[in-house]
Amino acid sequence: MNPDHYDPPVLPIWLIFLLVLVAVAAILCAATIVLMAWSLTHPPRMTDGRAMAIFRRLSPADLGLAFEETRFQVRETSGRALKIAAWWIPNPGAEGRCAVLIHGYADAKVGVIAWGPVWHSLGFNLLVPDLRAHGESDGAVSTAGHLERQDLIQVIHELRAELPAETKTIVLFGVSLGAAVAAGLGAECPDVAAVVLESPYADFRRAAMAHMDRLGAPGRVLQRPALRLSEWLTGSDYDALAPVALIPRLRCPTLIVEAEDDPFLSPEDRAALADAARAAPSAEIWTAEGAEHLMAMHAEPGAYREKLAAFLRSCAIREFSTHANVLPPAGIEQVDR
Repeated sequence: MNPDHYDPPVLPIWLIFLLVLVAVAAILCAATIVLMAWSLTHPPRMTDGRAMAIFRRLSPADLGLAFEETRFQVRETSGRALKIAAWWIPNPGAEGRCAVLIHGYADAKVGVIAWGPVWHSLGFNLLVPDLRAHGESDGAVSTAGHLERQDLIQVIHELRAELPAETKTIVLFGVSLGAAVAAGLGAECPDVAAVVLESPYADFRRAAMAHMDRLGAPGRVLQRPALRLSEWLTGSDYDALAPVALIPRLRCPTLIVEAEDDPFLSPEDRAALADAARAAPSAEIWTAEGAEHLMAMHAEPGAYREKLAAFLRSCAIREFSTHANVLPPAGIEQVDR
């Protein structure tokens, strides 16, 4: 036997097999996390076919509203130009009042226009944009309200420059993710007259995990790093973008419409929203009994319109007639599933 010769120990077959399994599992977990983060920041587009299948409409004309298609050009901090598609719905009796209707995640202006007839009947011009990476707007990445807020600040500024007489009084109305965007806009824009938040989540992370649960995605052990990765990829701060963090910063009158059976709100989330409303100078919560996410108007159409009219009246925006009975149109089915 040669004393200078060294035979390295041979690993048992079972250990080699175990190490290979661990390596494969680690690679699969990493790939799943990346895929989940990519999916979260790249929502599916609302195509005409999908809109017809879900909403049974393609434009405001299907709800009896005359409209104009328009586009706004916004600039990112990098200097790159981005086109934001929108519908402009004039109202001859608006007297300078304009409501900006902001849709939710994986939705588009064709979805949020379900609330258009109610707002139009209350005497408002309407601007209904597609957020970036949604509908017909440019962009590929959704940022939980981070860049969307900056886009709409520019859109509203351009709209007011073009139509000053029609936009003297701006009210923001957002649903789900759009509610977070509206809260951020209201906190940044001191000249907003009022904000209405429909089915807001309390925190983007918890809402996203509830959304992933409903889609059958892997559990929290992979969801949490996927959210951290999506936050890093988009340059967002999900804590700062949480409605519970933004609502106390709203100086204007604010109405929060909660759905009693909203699967995206835990009891802790409801308590957090209530605390945020109490911390705001002028915010109130109205809970629609028996309603699911985004379905408050469908569950209680008369009460919904009356509450909205009373809130806007309390803001001294205008006096409203209460005889109109605008029912929700067909096809306001929930999109944020």
